[in-house]
Amino acid sequence: MPAKIPWLPSHIPPGAQTKRCPRCGRTAMIPWTLRRDDRTKEVFRTWVCTECQVTEERLEPE
Repeated sequence: MPAKIPWLPSHIPPGAQTKRCPRCGRTAMIPWTLRRDDRTKEVFRTWVCTECQVTEERLEPE
């Protein structure tokens, strides 16, 4: 397993909503940061897997 990236979360915070990771298959994806697209003004949330450190941006419902 590759080294963990220091600025990404490495454990699931208490009470965090989790989803299944598409890469490692564990239920360890947590919502992390928000960003707004400058062109479309849509809001995206970055989800991060606390196990394999993969990140994924998903459209956030407003």
